[in-house]
Amino acid sequence: MKSDITIPIVAEDGDCSESKRVRVTDDPGLTVGGEDRPVKLPKIQDNGDVGTSGGGTHVVVDALMADVAINDKDGKTNAGHGVVSVMGRQRAMTTAVSTVVDEIPSYDIFGIFDGLRLAKFFEDRLRRLVKEEVKACHGRGVAADWNKVMRSCFSETVGTVGTTAGEAVVTIVGKDEVIVLCRGGARVVLYSHGGVALPLCHIHHHKNGVDQILKIHKRKKIDDFIVLACEGLWDVVSDSDTYQLVKRCLYGKVPDGCESESSTTKAAVILAELAIARGSKENINVIVIDLRSSKVS
Repeated sequence: MKSDITIPIVAEDGDCSESKRVRVTDDPGLTVGGEDRPVKLPKIQDNGDVGTSGGGTHVVVDALMADVAINDKDGKTNAGHGVVSVMGRQRAMTTAVSTVVDEIPSYDIFGIFDGLRLAKFFEDRLRRLVKEEVKACHGRGVAADWNKVMRSCFSETVGTVGTTAGEAVVTIVGKDEVIVLCRGGARVVLYSHGGVALPLCHIHHHKNGVDQILKIHKRKKIDDFIVLACEGLWDVVSDSDTYQLVKRCLYGKVPDGCESESSTTKAAVILAELAIARGSKENINVIVIDLRSSKVS
Protein backbone atom coordinates (compact mmCIF):
# COMPACT_ATOMS: atom_id res chain seq x y z
CA MET A 1 0.00 0.00 0.00
CA LYS A 2 1.37 3.38 -0.95
CA SER A 3 2.27 5.60 1.97
CA ASP A 4 1.24 9.22 2.09
CA ILE A 5 4.10 10.15 4.39
CA THR A 6 6.22 13.04 3.18
CA ILE A 7 9.39 14.25 4.81
CA PRO A 8 10.68 17.61 3.60
CA ILE A 9 14.46 17.82 3.96
CA VAL A 10 15.73 21.12 5.29
CA ALA A 11 19.39 22.01 4.91
CA GLU A 12 21.45 23.24 7.85
CA ASP A 13 20.69 26.91 7.33
CA GLY A 14 17.33 26.38 5.66
CA ASP A 15 13.88 27.19 6.93
CA CYS A 16 12.77 24.58 9.45
CA SER A 17 9.89 26.25 11.25
CA GLU A 18 11.98 29.41 11.31
CA SER A 19 15.03 27.70 12.81
CA LYS A 20 17.88 30.08 13.42
CA ARG A 21 20.77 30.50 15.81
CA VAL A 22 19.93 32.74 18.75
CA ARG A 23 22.42 33.88 21.37
CA VAL A 24 21.04 33.26 24.84
CA THR A 25 22.17 35.04 27.98
CA ASP A 26 25.55 34.11 29.41
CA ASP A 27 25.01 35.86 32.75
CA PRO A 28 25.47 33.96 36.03
CA GLY A 29 21.77 34.33 36.85
CA LEU A 30 18.97 32.67 34.93
CA THR A 31 16.31 34.70 33.17
CA VAL A 32 12.62 34.54 33.95
CA GLY A 33 10.21 36.62 31.92
CA GLY A 34 13.05 38.72 30.55
CA GLU A 35 14.41 39.56 34.01
CA ASP A 36 17.63 38.27 35.53
CA ARG A 37 16.84 36.22 38.61
CA PRO A 38 19.28 33.96 40.44
CA VAL A 39 18.04 30.37 40.57
CA LYS A 40 19.48 28.05 43.20
CA LEU A 41 20.30 24.64 41.78
CA PRO A 42 18.37 21.87 43.56
CA LYS A 43 20.18 19.30 45.67
CA ILE A 44 19.79 15.78 44.30
CA GLN A 45 19.37 13.09 46.94
CA ASP A 46 21.44 9.89 46.91
CA ASN A 47 18.35 7.76 46.26
CA GLY A 48 17.59 9.53 43.01
CA ASP A 49 14.96 11.89 44.40
CA VAL A 50 15.07 15.53 43.50
CA GLY A 51 13.34 16.83 46.61
CA THR A 52 10.02 18.62 46.35
CA SER A 53 8.44 20.93 43.87
CA GLY A 54 7.32 24.44 44.72
CA GLY A 55 3.96 23.02 45.78
CA GLY A 56 5.49 20.49 48.17
CA THR A 57 4.87 17.46 45.93
CA HIS A 58 7.49 14.71 46.39
CA VAL A 59 8.93 13.64 43.07
CA VAL A 60 10.91 10.49 42.33
CA VAL A 61 13.11 10.68 39.27
CA ASP A 62 13.89 7.62 37.16
CA ALA A 63 17.35 8.61 35.88
CA LEU A 64 19.13 6.46 33.33
CA MET A 65 22.72 7.24 32.46
CA ALA A 66 25.01 5.91 29.74
CA ASP A 67 28.35 7.58 29.15
CA VAL A 68 30.03 5.88 26.20
CA ALA A 69 33.77 5.43 26.58
CA ILE A 70 35.87 6.98 23.82
CA ASN A 71 37.17 4.38 21.40
CA ASP A 72 38.51 5.81 18.18
CA LYS A 73 39.43 2.40 16.78
CA ASP A 74 35.88 1.46 15.83
CA GLY A 75 34.76 4.97 14.87
CA LYS A 76 31.83 5.24 17.25
CA THR A 77 30.37 8.62 18.12
CA ASN A 78 31.05 8.32 21.85
CA ALA A 79 28.60 11.07 22.75
CA GLY A 80 28.12 10.98 26.51
CA HIS A 81 24.49 11.42 27.46
CA GLY A 82 22.08 11.52 30.38
CA VAL A 83 18.38 10.64 30.40
CA VAL A 84 15.59 11.37 32.86
CA SER A 85 11.87 10.53 32.71
CA VAL A 86 9.45 11.97 35.26
CA MET A 87 5.70 11.40 35.52
CA GLY A 88 5.32 14.83 37.06
CA ARG A 89 1.77 15.92 37.85
CA GLN A 90 0.20 13.52 35.34
CA ARG A 91 -1.62 10.40 36.52
CA ALA A 92 0.32 8.16 34.13
CA MET A 93 3.51 8.05 32.10
CA THR A 94 2.26 8.44 28.53
CA THR A 95 5.61 9.22 26.90
CA ALA A 96 8.76 7.14 26.61
CA VAL A 97 12.46 7.56 25.89
CA SER A 98 14.71 5.29 23.84
CA THR A 99 18.46 5.26 23.22
CA VAL A 100 20.69 3.13 20.99
CA VAL A 101 24.35 3.79 21.77
CA ASP A 102 27.66 2.03 21.21
CA GLU A 103 26.08 -0.35 18.69
CA ILE A 104 26.25 1.31 15.26
CA PRO A 105 29.59 2.47 13.83
CA SER A 106 29.74 6.30 13.89
CA TYR A 107 26.13 6.86 15.01
CA ASP A 108 24.06 6.94 18.21
CA ILE A 109 20.24 7.22 18.31
CA PHE A 110 18.10 9.09 20.85
CA GLY A 111 14.33 9.56 20.84
CA ILE A 112 11.22 10.65 22.72
CA PHE A 113 7.97 8.95 21.76
CA ASP A 114 4.23 8.95 22.34
CA GLY A 115 4.04 5.74 24.36
CA LEU A 116 6.24 2.75 25.16
CA ARG A 117 4.99 0.68 22.22
CA LEU A 118 6.02 3.32 19.70
CA ALA A 119 9.38 3.79 21.45
CA LYS A 120 10.16 0.08 21.33
CA PHE A 121 9.16 -0.15 17.68
CA PHE A 122 11.34 2.79 16.68
CA GLU A 123 14.28 1.50 18.69
CA ASP A 124 14.24 -1.89 16.96
CA ARG A 125 13.38 -0.57 13.52
CA LEU A 126 15.83 2.33 13.47
CA ARG A 127 18.64 0.19 14.84
CA ARG A 128 18.30 -2.11 11.85
CA LEU A 129 17.69 0.60 9.23
CA VAL A 130 20.62 2.76 10.31
CA LYS A 131 22.95 -0.23 10.46
CA GLU A 132 21.92 -1.25 6.94
CA GLU A 133 22.30 2.27 5.56
CA VAL A 134 25.69 2.86 7.18
CA LYS A 135 26.98 -0.47 5.89
CA ALA A 136 25.67 0.15 2.37
CA CYS A 137 27.07 3.69 2.22
CA HIS A 138 30.46 2.57 3.49
CA GLY A 139 30.64 0.03 0.70
CA ARG A 140 29.63 2.56 -1.99
CA GLY A 141 31.56 5.48 -0.56
CA VAL A 142 28.51 7.77 -0.63
CA ALA A 143 26.56 9.80 1.94
CA ALA A 144 23.72 8.16 3.85
CA ASP A 145 20.21 8.70 2.51
CA TRP A 146 18.47 9.76 5.73
CA ASN A 147 15.30 10.66 3.88
CA LYS A 148 14.97 7.03 2.81
CA VAL A 149 15.70 5.75 6.31
CA MET A 150 13.13 7.95 7.99
CA ARG A 151 10.47 7.47 5.34
CA SER A 152 10.84 3.71 5.59
CA CYS A 153 10.62 3.79 9.37
CA PHE A 154 7.46 5.90 9.47
CA SER A 155 5.84 3.91 6.67
CA GLU A 156 6.16 0.75 8.72
CA THR A 157 4.97 2.60 11.82
CA VAL A 158 1.60 3.17 10.17
CA GLY A 159 1.32 -0.47 9.13
CA THR A 160 2.68 -2.15 12.25
CA VAL A 161 1.92 0.11 15.20
CA GLY A 162 -1.37 1.06 13.58
CA THR A 163 -1.37 4.80 14.11
CA THR A 164 -0.82 7.83 11.93
CA ALA A 165 -0.91 10.30 14.79
CA GLY A 166 1.78 8.91 17.11
CA GLU A 167 4.27 11.63 17.95
CA ALA A 168 8.00 11.02 17.86
CA VAL A 169 11.24 12.98 17.76
CA VAL A 170 14.44 11.15 16.88
CA THR A 171 17.97 12.53 17.01
CA ILE A 172 20.79 10.60 15.35
CA VAL A 173 24.24 11.86 16.35
CA GLY A 174 27.13 11.11 14.01
CA LYS A 175 30.75 12.20 14.04
CA ASP A 176 30.09 14.75 11.29
CA GLU A 177 26.35 15.40 11.40
CA VAL A 178 23.23 15.48 13.54
CA ILE A 179 20.01 14.20 11.98
CA VAL A 180 16.67 15.11 13.55
CA LEU A 181 13.24 13.80 12.62
CA CYS A 182 10.42 15.73 14.27
CA ARG A 183 6.89 14.42 14.21
CA GLY A 184 5.59 16.51 17.09
CA GLY A 185 5.59 16.35 20.86
CA ALA A 186 9.21 17.28 21.55
CA ARG A 187 11.86 19.82 20.67
CA VAL A 188 15.61 19.60 19.96
CA VAL A 189 18.01 22.48 20.63
CA LEU A 190 21.73 22.51 19.87
CA TYR A 191 23.90 24.84 21.97
CA SER A 192 27.36 26.04 20.95
CA HIS A 193 30.15 28.17 22.40
CA GLY A 194 29.06 31.53 23.76
CA GLY A 195 25.50 30.47 24.52
CA VAL A 196 24.24 30.26 20.95
CA ALA A 197 21.04 28.19 20.66
CA LEU A 198 19.98 26.57 17.38
CA PRO A 199 16.54 24.87 17.43
CA LEU A 200 16.80 21.79 15.21
CA CYS A 201 13.07 21.21 15.42
CA HIS A 202 10.06 22.88 17.00
CA ILE A 203 7.12 21.24 18.73
CA HIS A 204 4.21 20.63 16.41
CA HIS A 205 1.44 18.05 16.33
CA HIS A 206 1.18 15.66 13.40
CA LYS A 207 -2.56 15.24 13.93
CA ASN A 208 -2.94 18.92 13.06
CA GLY A 209 -1.73 18.20 9.54
CA VAL A 210 1.98 19.02 9.87
CA ASP A 211 4.17 16.42 8.20
CA GLN A 212 7.42 15.04 9.54
CA ILE A 213 10.35 17.42 9.33
CA LEU A 214 13.85 16.07 8.70
CA LYS A 215 16.69 18.40 9.64
CA ILE A 216 20.36 17.67 8.89
CA HIS A 217 22.95 19.76 10.73
CA LYS A 218 26.62 19.53 9.81
CA ARG A 219 28.55 19.43 13.05
CA LYS A 220 31.05 22.16 13.91
CA LYS A 221 33.82 22.22 16.48
CA ILE A 222 31.96 24.95 18.39
CA ASP A 223 28.94 22.69 19.02
CA ASP A 224 28.76 21.91 22.76
CA PHE A 225 25.64 19.92 23.60
CA ILE A 226 22.10 19.00 22.56
CA VAL A 227 18.97 18.98 24.69
CA LEU A 228 16.09 16.82 23.44
CA ALA A 229 12.99 17.25 25.60
CA CYS A 230 9.21 17.14 25.50
CA GLU A 231 6.69 19.88 26.25
CA GLY A 232 6.92 19.18 29.96
CA LEU A 233 10.28 20.96 29.98
CA TRP A 234 10.00 23.55 27.21
CA ASP A 235 6.61 24.87 28.38
CA VAL A 236 8.23 26.32 31.51
CA VAL A 237 12.01 26.41 30.95
CA SER A 238 13.56 28.77 28.41
CA ASP A 239 16.51 28.14 26.10
CA SER A 240 18.55 30.54 28.21
CA ASP A 241 17.83 28.75 31.49
CA THR A 242 18.52 25.39 29.86
CA TYR A 243 21.88 26.61 28.58
CA GLN A 244 22.94 27.98 31.96
CA LEU A 245 22.01 24.84 33.90
CA VAL A 246 23.59 22.36 31.48
CA LYS A 247 26.70 24.52 31.16
CA ARG A 248 27.14 24.50 34.95
CA CYS A 249 26.87 20.72 35.06
CA LEU A 250 29.19 20.01 32.14
CA TYR A 251 31.81 22.44 33.40
CA GLY A 252 31.72 21.26 37.00
CA LYS A 253 29.45 23.78 38.75
CA VAL A 254 26.88 21.34 40.12
CA PRO A 255 24.97 20.94 43.40
CA ASP A 256 26.33 18.92 46.33
CA GLY A 257 25.36 15.27 46.38
CA CYS A 258 25.81 14.71 42.62
CA GLU A 259 29.34 13.30 42.65
CA SER A 260 28.24 9.75 41.77
CA GLU A 261 26.35 10.79 38.64
CA SER A 262 27.64 11.77 35.22
CA SER A 263 27.57 15.44 34.30
CA THR A 264 24.96 14.83 31.60
CA THR A 265 22.69 12.94 33.99
CA LYS A 266 23.06 15.72 36.56
CA ALA A 267 21.99 18.21 33.91
CA ALA A 268 18.95 16.16 32.86
CA VAL A 269 17.77 15.65 36.45
CA ILE A 270 18.21 19.31 37.40
CA LEU A 271 16.29 20.44 34.31
CA ALA A 272 13.44 18.10 35.27
CA GLU A 273 13.43 19.46 38.83
CA LEU A 274 13.32 23.04 37.58
CA ALA A 275 10.39 22.22 35.29
CA ILE A 276 8.46 20.68 38.18
CA ALA A 277 9.25 23.60 40.47
CA ARG A 278 7.87 25.97 37.83
CA GLY A 279 4.58 24.12 37.64
CA SER A 280 4.94 21.86 34.59
CA LYS A 281 1.76 19.84 34.19
CA GLU A 282 3.08 17.29 31.66
CA ASN A 283 5.32 14.23 31.72
CA ILE A 284 8.93 15.39 31.59
CA ASN A 285 11.46 13.59 29.39
CA VAL A 286 14.92 15.08 28.97
CA ILE A 287 17.98 13.83 27.09
CA VAL A 288 21.24 15.80 27.36
CA ILE A 289 23.91 14.87 24.80
CA ASP A 290 27.48 16.10 25.32
CA LEU A 291 29.00 16.71 21.89
CA ARG A 292 32.37 17.63 23.37
CA SER A 293 33.06 13.95 24.07
CA SER A 294 32.97 13.06 20.37
CA LYS A 295 35.29 14.38 17.71
CA VAL A 296 34.27 16.24 14.58
CA SER A 297 36.20 14.94 11.57
